[in-house]
This record gives sequence, C-alpha cells and structure tokens, in this order.
Amino acid sequence: MIGRKRRALTLMFSVTRRELLWLSSSGLLVRRPAFGTEGPQNLSYPLRTIDGSITPPNLFFVRDHFNPPDISIESWSIRIEGEVAHPYELTFSDLVELPSKKIEAVLECAGNAANGSAVSNGVWEGVSFAALLERAQPNPTASFVMLEGADSGKLFEDRSALPYSQIIPLQKCREDASLIAYKLNDLLLPKRNGFPARALFPGWYGMDSVKWLKRIVILKAPEQGSNFQQSGMDRLYNRTRQVSNDVKVTRVSSIQVKSSVAWPNDKTKLPAGKYSVWGFAWTGAGGVRDVALTSDAGKTWDSARLEKQTNPHSWVRWTYSWQAAPGEHVLMSRASDESGNRQPIERDAARKDGYELNWCVPIHVSVR
Repeated sequence: MIGRKRRALTLMFSVTRRELLWLSSSGLLVRRPAFGTEGPQNLSYPLRTIDGSITPPNLFFVRDHFNPPDISIESWSIRIEGEVAHPYELTFSDLVELPSKKIEAVLECAGNAANGSAVSNGVWEGVSFAALLERAQPNPTASFVMLEGADSGKLFEDRSALPYSQIIPLQKCREDASLIAYKLNDLLLPKRNGFPARALFPGWYGMDSVKWLKRIVILKAPEQGSNFQQSGMDRLYNRTRQVSNDVKVTRVSSIQVKSSVAWPNDKTKLPAGKYSVWGFAWTGAGGVRDVALTSDAGKTWDSARLEKQTNPHSWVRWTYSWQAAPGEHVLMSRASDESGNRQPIERDAARKDGYELNWCVPIHVSVR
C-alpha cells in the first residue's frame, strides 16, 4: 500500500473552503447510506438547458446497470493486481496525494439516441492511469485490463449476480488522457457519477469508464476476466453488422462523430424571422472539423459557426443564423471530424444492434 492509512478528514488535501462546504452539504463527511433503495438510475436532461460548453454536475446524464453502492471514504480503496510485478492498494487519501491532471472531455452513452441527451461534457481531474500502471509494473505478457466497480447485480436471468466490469486494452489505459478521476468541474465526483473515483477514457463510450471503481486486474487475454465473461457483459456493447448471411461482431469503443440540434425542438412553430439555431458536436477521433446545417431536408447545406477551437476530447458548441421564411422546414446538422469521418445521413442498414446511433435527425419546424 502506498503511504499510511489516514483518518477520513486527511483526504481534504488542502481543499478550498468552497469544497469543504460542498462536502458537508453533500453528506460525504458523515457515514450514512449514500444510495440505499434508490435503484438504478437512467437520467438525462435536454441539451438546450446547458449554458456554455460545460455540463453542470446536476445536469450530467446518468446510466446505471445495478443499484448504486453505498460507499464511504473511510472504507473505499482500489486494488491493482493480476499480471503485475508489484500489486498494491490505494486509499482515497493515497490517490489524491498523487500528481493529478485535468482534461475537458465528453462522455456519451453507447445507446444514446440519434438526437438524444445521454451525453455530457465536463472538466475531469484525477490521476494518470498510466502512472498507476507503472507503479504496478505489468508483466511483458499483459495485454488487457479488467475494471471492476463496487456495484453488482444480474445482467441476465441465467447469470450470477456479479460486480459490474469491463475489459479494456492495456494500450488504451496507457494513453495520456486516460484517468482515474475523482473530480468533476472542480468538485469531488457526485455520488451518482462514480464517487469516490471512476475510470475515464476520453474518446470512448461511457460504459467503459467504470464508476465506483474498486479493482483493476491486469490480464494476459480478455478471456481471463472471469467476472466479465460470467456476468454476460461480453454479450452487451457489441457492434453487429449483417451482410447477406455473414454476421460480423466487434466491440463498441470509440465515439462516432455526431452533432445534435439543441434548439429548436422537433415540431416547433415559429413566426417568420431570424433565429439562432444551435447545438453541440463531438467525436472520438480527433477534434470536430466543421458542422453544416440544412433547412430543406438536405438539399442544400451551409456552414455553422463553431464557438471555439475544438480539442480531441470535448464537444464544441455550434450556432447557425437562420432566416426563417414562411413554410414547412426540415433542419438537420451534420458534423465532420479531423480524421475524415462524417456523420451519416441515415443509419447503416446492415447494423442489427442498438449502439452508435449517430445519423442526422430531421427537426421539423413550421414557420408562419
């Protein structure tokens, strides 16, 4: 174990007065049930409610597979083990005393609807995943990492109740942007978003950024992650394409290029005039290069304005000045990224799964 185990208040690691007040009001300094009987949560909020480009923690989307766990700072720890030379354990106090880094990154549910709001963008802070791995010294044969959360349950009736887990390539864990995060927007993680700590893999869909992280197991091969296989998680989050009789199954990982119209809503009625149509665009493969908008169902496209220079991990807010003439209009936004990917107009007909829903969604607007 790194360092000595300390009492709960030593985790404050020179917190600000604001953070201390936040902790007190949130109940994180007292030992009491954090979740109890709340049950799994499925929460998202309209993108039009977000001012600027950072999603406030209270508007951050939530997706749970099982009941959220009851975790206290005093009892929480994370263990790194498996195919390593030096397995070890960290308390929360140990974790926050290590060098930290910040990154602005978008997180999206793999099953987010084509114009859905199960996507959020925040400023994350935590410890480099690569640095933690370096301390453990993975063996030369190590290739994958199984991440295990403190939440558990049944994914399928024919499977046992087991902790939530995902298996990630070791190479992804070693990327500079990959973190064990304990802060969101300069505050400790909200309970529902993974407190005390979670994995964060910018550029990948959210199911891999395991919340309430308690165990990191280094593996030679993915088949060694027994909880992952036995729970049936290997049956979820797979990309399935069928062409004739050939079915190809691959694991969903990188976020597909996507844009969403935050305003106006579908079936909006407006008087004729000039309006600012706006939304967000993001991708897992480099930054967003451009966003185009159509008001005639794709016959013509005009460039929207990006409100800031994009980076490889966060979304960008875009706006378009629309002179709305009387009539029926169909608006769509379409994003392209720096890797040459362009948002599709329609869903790939060969796809037989419910993930990576990134096609352009028609927004019908009546102007009078």
